Amino acid sequence: MQPTPHYRHMLHFALLSGLALGAVLAASVASADWQQDFQHNALFDPSDAQLQAESYGRIMIYDGLDDEVVEQALDQQFGRIENMMFIHIRHARPQPAGYSEDDDC
Repeated sequence: MQPTPHYRHMLHFALLSGLALGAVLAASVASADWQQDFQHNALFDPSDAQLQAESYGRIMIYDGLDDEVVEQALDQQFGRIENMMFIHIRHARPQPAGYSEDDDC
């Protein structure tokens, strides 16, 4: 028995929809990795252009980094601290009762 044209159309639609959804999900995962790599490079291996922009007062906002990375940056890049802002810091270790970190400016 031959599939009807409507059935073939629906099958193609489902297949293309699945491929499109897979591409969107893969792009979002790649984007998150790219953002983390960009922030890590900006913290520990800044370009000459970034350092020049910071000398003119540019502030770089780092979002969603682990607290260990933030501590390492503050220790190793002490001379650049005034040009850094960290928001949504991820804490791997439990915080004491009553602890709260406020990112509101």
